[in-house]
Amino acid sequence: MRFLMLITAGAGLVSIALAVPHDKQKTQEVDVMIQQIKATSEMDITVLSQESSKILGYACSNILNSGAFAEKPIKADLDENGAGTLAVGNHMYIVNEDPETSGGITCGRTYNDVESFILCAVPLPTSLPLTPISNGEKASCFNSGNTPSLEAAFRSILAQNKAPETGMTDIDDLPMLHKRQTACGQWSSDTQVVGDGDPHQNYLHTQLSENVNCGEATSCTVGQSESISYTIGWSATATAFQWLTGGFAVSVTWTTGDTYSCTGSSNDTVCVWYNTAHTAYTVQNGAYNDCTGFSPSGGTFIMRSPNSNNEGGGYNCIIGSSCTNQGADYWDYNGPAGGPQ
Repeated sequence: MRFLMLITAGAGLVSIALAVPHDKQKTQEVDVMIQQIKATSEMDITVLSQESSKILGYACSNILNSGAFAEKPIKADLDENGAGTLAVGNHMYIVNEDPETSGGITCGRTYNDVESFILCAVPLPTSLPLTPISNGEKASCFNSGNTPSLEAAFRSILAQNKAPETGMTDIDDLPMLHKRQTACGQWSSDTQVVGDGDPHQNYLHTQLSENVNCGEATSCTVGQSESISYTIGWSATATAFQWLTGGFAVSVTWTTGDTYSCTGSSNDTVCVWYNTAHTAYTVQNGAYNDCTGFSPSGGTFIMRSPNSNNEGGGYNCIIGSSCTNQGADYWDYNGPAGGPQ
């Protein structure tokens, strides 16, 4: 309590006690990440430091109430698509992109037919003793054989990490082969895989639909009428003399389709994204004839081709500010090594 001395006309010093409000409690923001498998209802909660991305808490359920969170547990009450509420201690929040709607947190979420994933920026008091946990304290919560995969796709869209590419979308667009006749037959410009190609999985994420805002409606749906089907072609980091499979189960093009449906809740922004899975492999241009075979020229470069039947890809429903605009696309180069799984 502070005391202020006030002087009033015709009076002496008067001591008046004025209550001065305490400063608002200082907070720190953390990322709360929740994954769940629909078929088995398996779920985990992870709390991450926004500064270091280190794990501050982890639980194989819908509630984290151990360690630093024993006194301020985090509890998720979500449907299979990640919509619902997040309780942090005595504070109840709605999973939503808008802090005014949510009650003070900012969330994005994504789901498909198999799983759902949410990521929320949540304020916690600085007085909470948050320390990173050791790797040994974090075990896999998913024993059914299903491994959540939406986190990587969602973070890739958040990063909007688009790299410039040059390439062709149809076999008819391939460069004309340069040919000359010799005693060993015809010399032809050729492209071949280097060694085993060092294959890796890359993903092209494309927003198929327009953004739909639910407004005050209880729910809203974005579907075929708001979506466009895109034909995704092979691409390369340099001009290739020709396209080749590299021995992998890949195709020249893949068409996304537009028959997907995504539903959001009140004040959500909803859109449909599609993940076209590619195999990336190392190739090199050169010349070929029947006597000497392939003679490389120039440096190596990367060719990316859509996986046959889009193996490893599929559509995602995105809820929140990660919805950008129809046709936006971003590459994720962080997939596993190897060909189509």
